[in-house]
Amino acid sequence: FGEEQFGPVVPVAKFSDIAEVDAAVRASWNGQQAAIFTTSAAKAAPLVDMLSTVVGRININSQCSRGPDVFPFSGRRSSAMGTMSVTEALRAFSVETIVAFPDCDVNRQVAEGMETEAKFLQPIQQPAGRS
Repeated sequence: FGEEQFGPVVPVAKFSDIAEVDAAVRASWNGQQAAIFTTSAAKAAPLVDMLSTVVGRININSQCSRGPDVFPFSGRRSSAMGTMSVTEALRAFSVETIVAFPDCDVNRQVAEGMETEAKFLQPIQQPAGRS
């Protein structure tokens, strides 16, 4: 476990005591994700408690993965430090603009009309042949 693995390689380790897992995880500089395969909540709970301070995502009965995009992607230690989702990434690389108006009937009508008229407020159109 000296290198950070990215698919299709999956490191698997057997253990007889949670202290072994704790020692191995804390000795590693990695901290993106861990996966626990079990049918017992009681056996998974101490692992979740221990891993929650070391990795950014804990998968139960599922391999490590990137998505869905609505979930934040996070890591700890020297592995993908910080938290970001696709939504947060778009926000980080975008310039926010506010369209503001005093609240009255005329201004509300203008604003509601702009939602359909202004290209600024429309979804980005995909080039032909892309979905």
